[in-house]
Amino acid sequence: MCPAPRNQGSRMPEDIHLALIGAGRHGRDLLNYCLDIPGVRFRAVCDIWPYSQRYAAGILKRRGQPVAVYEDYRDMLSREKDLHAAIIATPDVFHPEQAVACLRAGLHVYLEKEMAITVEGARQVVRAARETGRLVQVGRQHRSNPRYHAAYEFIHEKQAVGRITNVFAQWHGHKRVPYKWPEKEAIPPETLRRYGYNSMDEHRNWRWFARFSAGELVNLGAHQIDVLNWFLRAVPKGVMASGGLDYYDFYDLHDVAQCVLEWDFTWDGATKTVRGAERVNTTTDHGGFYEVFQGDQGYLEISEDSNKGGLCRNTDAPLRPWEPKDAVTAIVARPAGPSVEILPDLDKLTDPVIDLDLRPPSWEWMKTFRRYPPIKAANSDKPVHWYHLKNFFDAVRGEAKLTCPAEVGLQGAVSALKAVEAMALGRRLDLRPEDFIA
Repeated sequence: MCPAPRNQGSRMPEDIHLALIGAGRHGRDLLNYCLDIPGVRFRAVCDIWPYSQRYAAGILKRRGQPVAVYEDYRDMLSREKDLHAAIIATPDVFHPEQAVACLRAGLHVYLEKEMAITVEGARQVVRAARETGRLVQVGRQHRSNPRYHAAYEFIHEKQAVGRITNVFAQWHGHKRVPYKWPEKEAIPPETLRRYGYNSMDEHRNWRWFARFSAGELVNLGAHQIDVLNWFLRAVPKGVMASGGLDYYDFYDLHDVAQCVLEWDFTWDGATKTVRGAERVNTTTDHGGFYEVFQGDQGYLEISEDSNKGGLCRNTDAPLRPWEPKDAVTAIVARPAGPSVEILPDLDKLTDPVIDLDLRPPSWEWMKTFRRYPPIKAANSDKPVHWYHLKNFFDAVRGEAKLTCPAEVGLQGAVSALKAVEAMALGRRLDLRPEDFIA
């Protein structure tokens, strides 16, 4: 059942009444996913850019959901009295203020990541959710992805890789081009200033400015660090990082970053350190995005790209009940090449002397795994954000538990934000359990 709207005397509606705060490109994506979920109805759209207001309201009108349009979310909260929930997809710096206001107004909140650009900002959201008794779903969509749940089961229930000994993740994206806008659609300077922007460029490209964002290690890398936390059932105990503004001349944040994290991982009653790396690159999409879990019996690679990754088990690993009985002989790798090392004839070399290893490629190592294709899951044909939104609405109705409540979202936020801090300081940071709570 939906929670009662704030005007308690009104009849309980059948639909969840929803507001969208932040109707930019990603906000409109979330809007469209919601339109494919039964029992959800938009009542209001809020954005400081009239162009985005018209765009989002037009989509909803065509789908039979006319909405009230607002520039300021505070006006919306004061006037709209029958809302149950809000989706917040504004620049990260505004998330704590807007989420706390919505929670105190009695709304449940779907809060896009990152929760904040500071640890304290993220903690404010957790405390407000606790104080108001309202739900906050943080937008880490992997947590609701059926394929990721299947991968988690393979690691923990099916013991597909044995004890995890190392993890790795990367998110590589193609070269960035600043977002533009039609001059006739530009927001007036006084309006921009009222909402904290110095220019239309800052509004359109806010992720590249430190006043609004913590950078791509938090924007993209935080998703994957959260997956590593989830699968390891732990939060990091230490982090070091390196990165910087190496390519672009229109950023004031890092455009490349790498961090190394350490976790205490418990397996079969024994707790040992697992080390892992996260790499973010904004100048090439080579290799794409994925997470890898390496263990003493094999490795598993998973990605939001359903065609990427797979599972490999060492040929000397015990045959699990879920594996084909003939797996050891049925999974055939490439033929092996010659294994004899061939050295150059020194008498025939001319200056400059180059010591070359002319050995033909050997694929012997390929035979050391039993290979399985990318992990699939039943009912996993929807866009990845759809499942996370559906989980949120089911939780609002009391039919499910959130997959990424505020407390879990805080753990991921602290993990990524501390990596950025370590990068800025140029040294390792030790993390304590109390760092991850509010």
